[in-house]
Amino acid sequence: MTTVFMPTPVQRMDITLRRDMPGFLGARHFRVEPLVDDDAIFARLFCSDTVSLMTGGTWEDLSLLVMAPGYLWPDYRITIDESLVLDLGIRDHRDLLVLAIVHPRDPLWTSTVNLYSPLVINRRTGEGEQYVPSASEDEVGWSLRTPFPPAIDE
Repeated sequence: MTTVFMPTPVQRMDITLRRDMPGFLGARHFRVEPLVDDDAIFARLFCSDTVSLMTGGTWEDLSLLVMAPGYLWPDYRITIDESLVLDLGIRDHRDLLVLAIVHPRDPLWTSTVNLYSPLVINRRTGEGEQYVPSASEDEVGWSLRTPFPPAIDE
């Protein structure tokens, strides 16, 4: 399934990942909170699980910055495996929410975004998964550390 992502505002919702988020053992239950209000571009993803880190130790209050990538990258598209679409019960594009994880930096314009392996979520059910393509970054056309477009610092 190749999908073009129109700008989709981020709204408050609970999500449950079918698998642990890569690098964060036990991270499956999250609350999406838009930064400004509902229908925002950016949101915080708060994990309600105690997370074990691959490097050892635990994290009680994991919080990630996420965004709807279609606003800053209007040509953003990925190919999602049909098996994932079926497993998540995605019937059509209206069910689909794609969030990209932001790696914030100061100043903001030096931040990067993971457009290679986004969170793919069924809006109706809240079930999702961090999708990691089997193809390389070059084949997919997006990077784990995609810089913000130049206009972000203007």
